[in-house]
Amino acid sequence: MNTRTNNAAPERELPFVVVNLDTMTPAEEQYAERFDSRLIGQPEARQIALDVRAKYRNPLRNKEYPLGVYYCVGKSRRGKSLLAQVLAELFHGNKKALTRITAEDYLDDSQMSDLTGATPKYVGYRAPVDVSKMSSEELAKTDGYSKVSQWNRTRVRLGSKEFIDVVVIEEFEKSGYDFFKFWMEIFDKGAKTLGNGEECDFSNTVFILTSNIGMERVEREEKGGIGFTSTQKTLTHKEIVNIVSQEMKRAYKPEFRNRLDGVVVFRELSNEDVAKIVDVEVDKIEQRIVDQMPRGQDFTLDVQASAREFLLAKTGGEVAELKRVIETHVMTSLGRMLDPDNEERIQGGDLVRVNWDGKSDKLTFAIARGHGDVDGNLEGLKLYGGDTAGSLRGLSLQRRVARARMQARREAEKEWNLVLTFASKDEFEEEAPALIHDVKSVFEIRVKGYAIMEEAPYSVTLMVVASDDQIKLAKELYPELEAKPITRALVPVKK
Repeated sequence: MNTRTNNAAPERELPFVVVNLDTMTPAEEQYAERFDSRLIGQPEARQIALDVRAKYRNPLRNKEYPLGVYYCVGKSRRGKSLLAQVLAELFHGNKKALTRITAEDYLDDSQMSDLTGATPKYVGYRAPVDVSKMSSEELAKTDGYSKVSQWNRTRVRLGSKEFIDVVVIEEFEKSGYDFFKFWMEIFDKGAKTLGNGEECDFSNTVFILTSNIGMERVEREEKGGIGFTSTQKTLTHKEIVNIVSQEMKRAYKPEFRNRLDGVVVFRELSNEDVAKIVDVEVDKIEQRIVDQMPRGQDFTLDVQASAREFLLAKTGGEVAELKRVIETHVMTSLGRMLDPDNEERIQGGDLVRVNWDGKSDKLTFAIARGHGDVDGNLEGLKLYGGDTAGSLRGLSLQRRVARARMQARREAEKEWNLVLTFASKDEFEEEAPALIHDVKSVFEIRVKGYAIMEEAPYSVTLMVVASDDQIKLAKELYPELEAKPITRALVPVKK
């Protein structure tokens, strides 16, 4: 019997390199940092934001389904709806660039025409439109036909470069049957035909469904029953997750649960988390000073650590109380100090310092006339050109740059590596000199050295000394800029 011998050369070993997917890319880290500065103490919600970004940027994803459907459960004021606002801000730069639906409004099935749209010959009917052929002026108007029409979902993100829709459905468990069925079809097919025959594409939509399901049971168990022998206790997060899982199985059939990309139970916030949220709310006040005060009348607000401690104590650890506390103890006082009839009112360029003496039941406010972080030397930042919406945003950036420059002169600085990579040589030749100029002349960041890669991949690397605020603003002007602190190892001293 003849036998055949395989004399073919053995396949050479290919130079595979294992990809480390446990480490985030610089772009993902920057995205996660922006999320963490807006929604605090909710790591599972943070993961949702990262998952949505990955799906949206994945050219191979299945577009027969929405980007994601996430069921968010927790007590009131834990950030469930805030998650949708943060996603809208991350993608579109505006927390209002979303569609908000309240399920309780549709307990009566007759109200469903607000979503499905009227059929021909019924009141409220309109002919189908092609959004891709509508002008920006037309799209800016509200479509009264359906709250979730392609027109309305495009309108709320008008001006954004990203084609992702964020829809938040509040208190989803309180919906009627037709409402539930309406969304089930969308979650299953990623599309919906309205009453006029108009096709709505939801393949680029992320849905955030908020709910309090199981929270009554959690509160009962934490109270420990009724009577003199009852003992209060605090359930662990794992115990709350188990309760929510049980209640979800009672309330929803598997065909709905299987359509969810994730069920997230929002965590109880620690005192450290609430303290960070105090900082976020104070930052919002400072931003409103920049955005809303007339030119020449903006001032610097310095809320000391003692005052922040006072605000935290007044919340009792409950973030739901924070806005009321800040309104009562900060905003009311600032309002009186800004009253035009007040002869001692705050003037443009003043420094207002807020303190707490550690004993009394109120904060103290003091004014240092003309000592605010005001700097008119911004010739390098050509952003303001008249009172238009875009130029006023530029003016806001100018003011924040001025404040960061002034603060950097008296705050601790550290060393950073700034790296900007360019897609082409033309982009490199145009943007690299601009970056170097803006870093040195606009932000007044001290450059210790730099390196330029004049061949692909084109890049410029700057080693600088700067404050956190200066780096944050530089990244705002150059979104693709990578910034990493330089950590120097200690050299042992020879004895």
